[in-house]
Amino acid sequence: MDSSWRASVDHRLPQGAGPPKRTEHRRRPYQPRSSTMRTMRWISISLIGAAATLQWGCGTELDPTDDVTLSYSSALAGDFMEPSVASTGRGKIDVALDDDDTLRIEGDFDNLVADLRSFGGGAVHLREDTDDEIGRSLFTFDVEVDDDDRGGNFSEAIDLNADQLQAFRAGRYYLTVHSVAYPDGELRAQLNESAPDVSGIDDSWGMMLTPEAEPHNVDSDAEGWMWAILRRDNTLVISGVVDDLSSAPVEINGGAVNLHDTDEDENTGPLLFNLDYEMIDDNSVRFWYTATLSTEESLRMKADDFYVNVVTENNRDGEVRADITHEDRNFFEEIWDDVMDDRDPTTENPPF
Repeated sequence: MDSSWRASVDHRLPQGAGPPKRTEHRRRPYQPRSSTMRTMRWISISLIGAAATLQWGCGTELDPTDDVTLSYSSALAGDFMEPSVASTGRGKIDVALDDDDTLRIEGDFDNLVADLRSFGGGAVHLREDTDDEIGRSLFTFDVEVDDDDRGGNFSEAIDLNADQLQAFRAGRYYLTVHSVAYPDGELRAQLNESAPDVSGIDDSWGMMLTPEAEPHNVDSDAEGWMWAILRRDNTLVISGVVDDLSSAPVEINGGAVNLHDTDEDENTGPLLFNLDYEMIDDNSVRFWYTATLSTEESLRMKADDFYVNVVTENNRDGEVRADITHEDRNFFEEIWDDVMDDRDPTTENPPF
């Protein structure tokens, strides 16, 4: 997926000036996007280096004797993308501003759901919040990549001019880490002293959505992928995409993409949440959701009782479904490998 992205994933949607607000029981307005159905990507346009309107000074070598006027740490997590993405990755950045207006940033991260991806000149970007869907890239970092290509560390010092210093102090800068699964950003950290943290991951799932998973007969070639993470504070994050739907999604009981519980001894059950979604093209839909579960709901989810169902005009009981379990292929790496193995790398970009 060298020039695009796989599903979900900034995939993406507009990124706000601060960490994204949690959404519950709400569907965001449909915003048409141009995207090929096969690649299922959300492409972001970046302005890098000399191409950017805002120019950066030369990087300077870190000097431990510099007088620091401001310093703090900020968490890297998929939860802070806009919208949030389900990622097992996590990291941290340390930020310091010296009295000579040198901005120093050091960071590390690991456990991405897919390999790092160079996007617009690098896999890690410093960005400024703008009116664009994804903030313009101001600086790319050289990353020392881990052996598994799912983590790394970086360190840079950047000389700020007066305008850049003002933007930094106003909290408009943030950092993104890009992967093959999430080319528009899998992790994000806001450069802000009051940026929030996230709790650790309690459980995680990677799943395929298929017609075969439905308890009724479905005539459809649709297929999709999704990820879900459950944090120790019972925060649930879901993100995914479905391609080749036979007809448009239709909202029943408040939504077209829904998270359900299952009744005892049954393969269907009550609706828990209407997930947010948007159409990528006529046959493809992207969805996402963040919510706080009750303790009982968290236990039921970890007991394999939840599922996601996508409802369409032609299949009002559901066209594709994913049971949130750890069985069979429900692991990030296996899903990604299957997807990549199922395409011609010389002619096709990965889905998502």
